[in-house]
Amino acid sequence: MRAPVARAREGLVTAASCVLGAVTILVANALIVGIVVLALHLMGADDVGPQVSEVSASLTEADGAYRISEGVARDLRDHGCWAMLIDERGEVAWSLDLPDDVPSSYTPAEVASFARWYLNDHPVTRWQHGEGLVVVGLPEGSVWKYSFSSSLTALGGGALLVAAIFLADLVVLVALARILARRSWRQRDDARNEWVAAVSHDVRTPLSAVVADASSLAESPGLDEAGRLRAERIVSKSRETAELLADLNTANRLRYAMEPVDARPVHLAAVVRQAVAGHMEGLADGHELELDVSPATEGISVRGSEALLRRMVSNLVGNSIRHNPQGCRVAVSLDIREGLLGSRIGRRCVLCVKDDGRGFGAETLSTLRQRPGSDLPEHGLGLVIVRRIAAAHGGWATFENGERGGCTCTVVLPASAG
Repeated sequence: MRAPVARAREGLVTAASCVLGAVTILVANALIVGIVVLALHLMGADDVGPQVSEVSASLTEADGAYRISEGVARDLRDHGCWAMLIDERGEVAWSLDLPDDVPSSYTPAEVASFARWYLNDHPVTRWQHGEGLVVVGLPEGSVWKYSFSSSLTALGGGALLVAAIFLADLVVLVALARILARRSWRQRDDARNEWVAAVSHDVRTPLSAVVADASSLAESPGLDEAGRLRAERIVSKSRETAELLADLNTANRLRYAMEPVDARPVHLAAVVRQAVAGHMEGLADGHELELDVSPATEGISVRGSEALLRRMVSNLVGNSIRHNPQGCRVAVSLDIREGLLGSRIGRRCVLCVKDDGRGFGAETLSTLRQRPGSDLPEHGLGLVIVRRIAAAHGGWATFENGERGGCTCTVVLPASAG
């Protein structure tokens, strides 16, 4: 159970990292906006002159004449601003540095037209002063003014848009995280596969020498019976080690395979016969091996790799023989399962390897029934490879113990016309 738990933990860490990344991006964006606004404020970007309310407050009347304080007047001139007071009749009763293109009298409609916008391209602000109206004009091109209004529905839509953008950023982060993680995992697995292949290659040569020397020693006429048995045991275990190395390489090659490399039509009945015949030679006493190939399978092929399919059958038969040293009966059968409504659509080949031995151990059976993962088991590697080969060919493999002992391994593969 360690592999699923580890994958779940990695998934949670990735999701949490993506959420944290999205929040960090939003916080970073807010900080950037705040810093920019503060910098503009310190640079005086929002200092466009005295407020119109200040001008109105400093404007006084004495003997029918209007005056403004010297400080406010100086502040207006320093910023290139001008000001005027329009009385209740629409006439300009007072002004300061009024431009030539600004009229000296206004109708109510003209006042309404520039009250919130521009007066002859001059950005203006206004403030009520008694019965009149104080207007402060800014230099042309110094201020951008625009009126904005929105319905509550539109504001709600804007909030949804912000939420959608956040979710979109989160999805992008998750996708990027998965892509980077997959690339990292693939690099790690490629390195491991290369290491396994190199070690297997380096071990295979001395192992072949051990098998050759032990075989010669077992055939030596001067060797007693006990020595001959030991030599044969060395040969047997060395060949078993070579098979384990081959299985390890196969497991690594099939880890990410969705379909076999160099797939081509394979006559499965012939492959099954060859694999079973290979185990017939040197079959130990107490072991029986039977083969039943349905005539319906003779014209049927499976699209895939002949070498992988042969290894699959060999692993199934070899597993029954190897794990039942006391002897057992192994029955291999190959049949056809008809497709939809008896047609060829969905037709499949069914390979069954059944023995009457001691069956699978609880730990092995639990491993074989788990969802396929990236970690290799400590035991039962040959059967895990069977499952991966079946999956690589678009099929599946099942393993179960018999009610009266022994075990049954069933492989189902998609079939096509031969």
